[in-house]
Amino acid sequence: MSAEENIAALLLPSRVVGNNVFVELQTLLVSNPKIPDTVDIDFSRLTFIRSPGIAFLSNFSHWLIDQGAKVTFSNLNPISRPAIKYLDDSLFFEQHLGSKLNISSRCRPTTLPLKQVARSECHAWLEFEFLPWLINHSGLTKTSLAEVTACLKELFNNIDDHTEFETGCVFGQWHPKEKQIIISIADFGQGIPNTVRRVKPELDDTAAIIKAAEDGFSSKSLPTNRGAGLYLLLLNIVQRFCGRVTIRSMGGLVEFDNRNGLIYTTPHTNVGFCIGTMTCPPMVPHS
Repeated sequence: MSAEENIAALLLPSRVVGNNVFVELQTLLVSNPKIPDTVDIDFSRLTFIRSPGIAFLSNFSHWLIDQGAKVTFSNLNPISRPAIKYLDDSLFFEQHLGSKLNISSRCRPTTLPLKQVARSECHAWLEFEFLPWLINHSGLTKTSLAEVTACLKELFNNIDDHTEFETGCVFGQWHPKEKQIIISIADFGQGIPNTVRRVKPELDDTAAIIKAAEDGFSSKSLPTNRGAGLYLLLLNIVQRFCGRVTIRSMGGLVEFDNRNGLIYTTPHTNVGFCIGTMTCPPMVPHS
């Protein structure tokens, strides 16, 4: 190992459930103006992780590798710890280390396994993996989910249109006790705020996310290119299914939920930093 090698550590909080891991990431990036040669993700404190956190960790690891950094994972024992076992069962370590920590680990029936999905593969993934899993746990029909599927296709189109990358990290979890299904899609492109600021340079990160979700807004200059991906996502997930959508990008975080049949927007500040964009749709109530 070179004496000049820059090694940084991301110490995960005990519970990865909200902004805490993004605050830790912001601290890491501020402390290291240049991408470190090696980033060690330290699991020593981790006792609980929600499904969006798994998508974030996977996406962040892929981003670091794309930037030329080496990613290591430390303090994974004992693998019987519930949070570590959940990550192992979700195929996190198989994807990032090449094998599971425990050979007996299996993807749970309630879990849509972690996967990198290219835009060119999204139709097959939606048809043969996502839809059967969602139908099974939501009790909804393929026909009733047609608009949801179209919205997710649009999210993959956005990844291709607005970044130099064509893959997104996807992960899903059905939470029986809460009767909620959470789907997380993350990419490590330039982020929604940077895209929006091509035409609205005055907006901060949170305001840019809200603008991107408006009906008819597009960062593209030609009227024929105006998209409605995020707006349709909110219209279907939030208004039609009374679900909730969370969009996090760079320093911005916005939650959209249903209040009295209308889409209600809740902006957040001081939320840390997110590489690229992470969208969590849908949270579909079980019928």
